Amino acid sequence: MLYIAVAVFVLTRLIDFVFYGGHAHDLVAAVGFGVLFAGILLEERARNASPPTVRLRRRANVTAACGIALVLGSFLLEWKVSG
Repeated sequence: MLYIAVAVFVLTRLIDFVFYGGHAHDLVAAVGFGVLFAGILLEERARNASPPTVRLRRRANVTAACGIALVLGSFLLEWKVSG
């Protein structure tokens, strides 16, 4: 269910960027949701590994954190919080 929700967010932001104005915050949000999706997939892969590797789990957490930061940054750009 989470995969579908994140994929829908990516597609809606890409459609907004391509067809409705080409704002940078839409592109940043699409990239952020894509990176978040990659982090979720890495976490799932780390969880399914026979000996759970700390290195893969750390990489998944860092990737997901970068995706969340990009999404939050895009919302700040969209709402013009920073200026």
